[in-house]
Amino acid sequence: MEFGGLGAEFGEMNEPHGLAMDSQGRLFVADRYNDRVQIFTQDGEFINSWRQFGRPSGVYIDNNDILYVGDSESNSGGTRNPGWDRGIRIGSAKTGWVTAFIPDPNKTTRFNVAEGVTVDDEGNVYGAEVEVGGLKKYIPRGTAPRRR
Repeated sequence: MEFGGLGAEFGEMNEPHGLAMDSQGRLFVADRYNDRVQIFTQDGEFINSWRQFGRPSGVYIDNNDILYVGDSESNSGGTRNPGWDRGIRIGSAKTGWVTAFIPDPNKTTRFNVAEGVTVDDEGNVYGAEVEVGGLKKYIPRGTAPRRR
């Protein structure tokens, strides 16, 4: 199945860069060059478009419908979402409210922070950093790392 098409209207995309599904089976698409997350049914019907998560490269939704969006390009030159900070935005896949932000820890490179993002069962957030070729682990405040 195929849906969408190249463009900036609702339901169209420009460089879809990540996919995730919530508990309702809705498909979340990181529509990177349009600076938004778009939401669709599994049949490709457009539901909504959210810009509050920045310029998304990666998306992940946990079992509690918490949405994690890696924004590796905002404010990195040209028309790349000027005025926004790069980092990982965390919020609700149900309401779209952004509740937390992990800022880019190293603003000296052009695309440093997470392009890919995931979370483990302990709430640790992992960002896959393409330009530096690394993986960064973010531990929630107030928690101590477990010894294995």
